[in-house]
Amino acid sequence: MKHYPIILYLLFFVIIFSIKIISHPFPFFDWDESIYAEVGREMIAAKSYLVPLWQGQAWLDKPPLVPLFYGIVMLVTPFMQPEVSTRLATLYLSVVALILMYVLYFKVLKETWITTLVIVITSLSSIFLQRAQVLNVDIFLLIGWLGYVVFYRRFWLSLFFIFFAVYSKSLIGFYPMGIMALYGLFEFMRKEITWEAYVRDLRNMSMQAGILLLWHLGMTVKYGSNFLYQHFYESHVKRVTASIESHFGQRTFYIDLLFQEYGRYAFLSLIGGVLIFWQWLRKSMSNNRVLYSVFFLPWFVFLNLTKTKIFWYGHPYLGQIAYLMVYPITLLRRVGLFYYGIIGVILIMLFQQNFFKDTVLDDFYSSRDPHHVIAEEANTSCDELNILIEPEGRTANETLESMNLLISTSRWWGNHPSVVYYFHGKVSFVYTLNELDMLLSDTNDCFVVNENDSE
Repeated sequence: MKHYPIILYLLFFVIIFSIKIISHPFPFFDWDESIYAEVGREMIAAKSYLVPLWQGQAWLDKPPLVPLFYGIVMLVTPFMQPEVSTRLATLYLSVVALILMYVLYFKVLKETWITTLVIVITSLSSIFLQRAQVLNVDIFLLIGWLGYVVFYRRFWLSLFFIFFAVYSKSLIGFYPMGIMALYGLFEFMRKEITWEAYVRDLRNMSMQAGILLLWHLGMTVKYGSNFLYQHFYESHVKRVTASIESHFGQRTFYIDLLFQEYGRYAFLSLIGGVLIFWQWLRKSMSNNRVLYSVFFLPWFVFLNLTKTKIFWYGHPYLGQIAYLMVYPITLLRRVGLFYYGIIGVILIMLFQQNFFKDTVLDDFYSSRDPHHVIAEEANTSCDELNILIEPEGRTANETLESMNLLISTSRWWGNHPSVVYYFHGKVSFVYTLNELDMLLSDTNDCFVVNENDSE
């Protein structure tokens, strides 16, 4: 039972946050959470298991795994509120991600307490906590990436995990496969593996990629250029080359995130990185251990080159930075009492800060808002609902359109896509007054306008 510290911590983590989720079943919030809930519900209702649906239309931006998963959770737990069952499922997936992260870094650190410290720091970061308690694709991606590198040499098990990554975030999910292909080339160039061994690894990767791309091939056959444009260009290329849908930010956005999460202690990651490089040069750290130590750094570098800035894109590298921050403590392992004392003090400080001083149990990511009430009230008297976007939203939409920063589905969501989930009928979001005039003259359906548009 040498791993009892991480077992006890994860039990504590899952129990307290399960209680929090069950006792506060707030409505799904905008944006992504309500979108995945509605798409999942529609996929199950229409038995559209391979094609995500939004108000009956094929949503070609994303693969089907994540909304389908949440749809299945809602289907098999009719005795629970969807806002509870789906969030609990996400919480349990986050624990799986933490276990895989523990396995990865234990391969390097070979000691339970300091590896547990890495997991505690990661799990209590605000981004990880938010992603652990709301519906999202990022936890699936992280599980897929971690599982692939941990079980890289086991073909079917690594395929299972990269399936999670690819079918949650599409081509981005292939990130670990690309890293391992480059690492294999590095090993071959240093004559640490033979050309035959490298080709064998590439063949296995190609087989895995071929299996995973069958969905993309099928969708291309079915939807043709629409799928190619929306899925590959808009959801991949355009997100890298442009700040689409108002996701602006400074060039240092993802670096700044580190200091928002870890404060000035983030500087310690630089010391950890230099120490690892120095140990590698002195041949006191193997290539494999270096690979595990810096596996997520290329993702961090890549994000800093992209134009779209979204905080949850930093979710995968939180554990990487936490690991680098604590790595210098390994130099003290020969001074056993002092080494364990420092780890103990840090753990006590973390628990005091997060559960007693500024308790993370008081952080909620949703609330019952007027648009939830409107949607529920409209169910009693409306077959369809037309919502005029407020003046500020219309202006922002026009500006983004003039800058070519919208994508095909940008106007699907309105300002509150959760309205679609809570209203049991068709919802149309209206972005211009001319469109509103036409609808008013042609239909007797219900309309929602902002008080600033009351005239």
